[in-house]
Amino acid sequence: MSGISVATIDSPEFINITSMNPMISKCEVKVLYVGQNRNHSFITKDVATQMAQSLPGCPIVGYYIENKEDFGDHGDQMIIDGEGIKFNKLTKPYGFVAPDSKVWFQKFEDTDDFGNKIVREYLMTEGYLWTGQFEECQRVINQGNPQSMELDEKTLKGYWSTDNNRGVEFFIINDAIFSKLCILGEDVEPCFEGAAVTAPEVSSKFSRNDDFSKTLFNMVQELKELTFSLQDKGGTSMATENVNAEFAEENAAPVAESNTDATLEEKTENFSAEEGKVNSENTVKNETNVEEFTKKEEDNSDEKKEDSTEAEGDDSDSNEKEDEDDKEKQPKTKNSLEEKFALVEEELKELKVNYAALEKQNKELTAFKNAVENEKKDELINSFYMLSDEDKKDVIENKTKYSLDDIEAKLSVICVRKKVNFNNEENNSAKEQPAITYNLNETEADALPAWLKAVENIRNENN
Repeated sequence: MSGISVATIDSPEFINITSMNPMISKCEVKVLYVGQNRNHSFITKDVATQMAQSLPGCPIVGYYIENKEDFGDHGDQMIIDGEGIKFNKLTKPYGFVAPDSKVWFQKFEDTDDFGNKIVREYLMTEGYLWTGQFEECQRVINQGNPQSMELDEKTLKGYWSTDNNRGVEFFIINDAIFSKLCILGEDVEPCFEGAAVTAPEVSSKFSRNDDFSKTLFNMVQELKELTFSLQDKGGTSMATENVNAEFAEENAAPVAESNTDATLEEKTENFSAEEGKVNSENTVKNETNVEEFTKKEEDNSDEKKEDSTEAEGDDSDSNEKEDEDDKEKQPKTKNSLEEKFALVEEELKELKVNYAALEKQNKELTAFKNAVENEKKDELINSFYMLSDEDKKDVIENKTKYSLDDIEAKLSVICVRKKVNFNNEENNSAKEQPAITYNLNETEADALPAWLKAVENIRNENN
């Protein structure tokens, strides 16, 4: 069998890849923000963190409209034809989120519909677009476009709940998987106001020191959690100081070693006698800095708790007042997305009802037409009484396939081939009905039946 390829026992020779395909461009995606959003759903930060696990490998799609020279919406298309109603997707892949892409939370100051400044925390990630393959997506890198996420309906879990302050129902999302990220046109408003696909902006400022900062931040958080747990269990301030001292001792050694290595590489032998002194001073400084940083973090956390408690009370009061003022000022002009969605649903239901009525009416008319046509065909076949049922067998069995003209022509041909004597047949039936004589040679052709005209035409052709 040809086409078989079997690996040999030689070890593979790997290539060190240090570059990327030049036909793709890196982008940055603001996926969603934490909290309530305009399509009446609610996503907590913990749920968004869990959902972010499905971002790597997620496709970035779009529906590009050439005459508009921009992208459209999600590209949902409803088709109504003789086969029924079906839905179609017009979007196509323009890129993807790489498996090793960074995913993080970032706060942005957004402006709402009323011009108010709101700080929102967005879930963000990196992606890649095939700008060399699809030139239309180069505008996303140059100008930026809105973005809207799409979730997998099979894995979407949650429940409905009512916001007591606003009296509006929200769908609380507990878990979901990202199915795709969709590029929108500039004139399409996304669900999450600031969600967009742009050239790298925030991620371009990332540096190697960010890994160190992240590690240090995690270590401090773990230290704080350990300190609070000891305090909850009845631990004294001495226990906290011991923990801080142990933390400083564990982290002072690698700092001293790194400083020593750097000194040996950069300094000459003249400074070798002073290294021990410098390292010991650095160790003491690191211990002091860690203790001071921990105390500051504890004080700041207490202050933040008090400030957040006061701010929540003030914000709730101010939000209620703003909502009441907005309702009084604009009771008629403000239409929610829920009302628009309800209108679309009603229109769709009306279209379905109208379509079903038309379909039913079409079936009834078709059945009536077929019944009338079959009756005419039976009358025409019966008019050829001079032929036997065997002669008319083909026409009878395929009556639905043949038209009236086809049946008339076929039976007329059979009559000519069998040399049927029409005069004799007519004389035999003269006892029951008045005698009518047809002269095939006369010019009054309009008085002849249609099937006799066909016989005359065939006779003329044979002569």
